[in-house]
Amino acid sequence: MTPALLVSSAVFVMGACVGSFLNVCILRIPLGQSIVRPWSRCAACGLELPGFLNLPIVGYFMLRGRARCCGAHLDPRYPVVELGTAVLYTALWQLYPPLLFGVYACLTAGIIVASGIDLDYLVIPDALTVGGLIAGICFSYLIPELHHTQNPTDAMIQSVLGATIGGGVLWITARTATWLLQKEAMGMGDAKLLAALGAFLGWPSIPFILVISSVAGTAVGVWIIKSRKRKLGVKIPYGPYLALAAVLWLVGGKWMTQTFLLKISSE
Repeated sequence: MTPALLVSSAVFVMGACVGSFLNVCILRIPLGQSIVRPWSRCAACGLELPGFLNLPIVGYFMLRGRARCCGAHLDPRYPVVELGTAVLYTALWQLYPPLLFGVYACLTAGIIVASGIDLDYLVIPDALTVGGLIAGICFSYLIPELHHTQNPTDAMIQSVLGATIGGGVLWITARTATWLLQKEAMGMGDAKLLAALGAFLGWPSIPFILVISSVAGTAVGVWIIKSRKRKLGVKIPYGPYLALAAVLWLVGGKWMTQTFLLKISSE
């Protein structure tokens, strides 16, 4: 095994372990429970799980999707989050230098947790959105390469600008839709999440994230309404689509957008 493949394999395993921890965060944060103690336990009966049954990804299949202690069905989201985090971390490692990889690994961990909680509760905690906004601005000052500059002040300005544009666009959209429909159309957690994404990724990412998340959210919403025969107006979490668009921006959308703009400018 080559050194590069060995390192990538280690990153994959690390991502799977991080994904296992993110599952704990998704489960416990909305309940106000500690994400550190007690050790991993069965969500159904509360019994502590032995380490060999808590292996990321493979543990779910070893148990055949059922808790060994009480036989309760295990949420298939557990291995999905673990495998998804592992694959995403490996991709980010291949695309970015170690310092930027570390920042984007933190960012993606946060948006995975935000997405999971939004899917379950239709709310995104301020600890993730406002905390992410502050972290994005701080990281931008400390690591200005996030915004393709060597000047910390310029990077922080770009971060604040991205947060303002991202959060502002969704805030105005939400207020306008609420006024037109005479009921809440979008939670402020989505605006705060996009503000945090803008703080990390800068304002150029905002149009891409808005377009991709809107298309994906609309497509899934139409499918849910038709397949499950639900009425219009059913609440659908928007956070996961913002997170998906941000991930796509990181793994290819940024370069696709730059190539597209260069092609237009050269014509």
